[in-house]
Amino acid sequence: MSLIEALKLYTINASKISFEEKYIGSIEVGKIADLTILNKNIFKISEKELLDIKAQYTIINGKIVYGAK
Repeated sequence: MSLIEALKLYTINASKISFEEKYIGSIEVGKIADLTILNKNIFKISEKELLDIKAQYTIINGKIVYGAK
């Protein structure tokens, strides 16, 4: 499975399974802003480096709950 396939399974496809794609699963105006910002671009590093990824920010309902404010 490719990285993009895995990302889609975890995000937009998961929201479709729970019939919540109008509210979650992708970054769009009007959707709930729950997301994590990582310290590296997962599309520009090796698979081995994925194990070292760290969350810089976590945002829930549009508010930063972890990371710099």
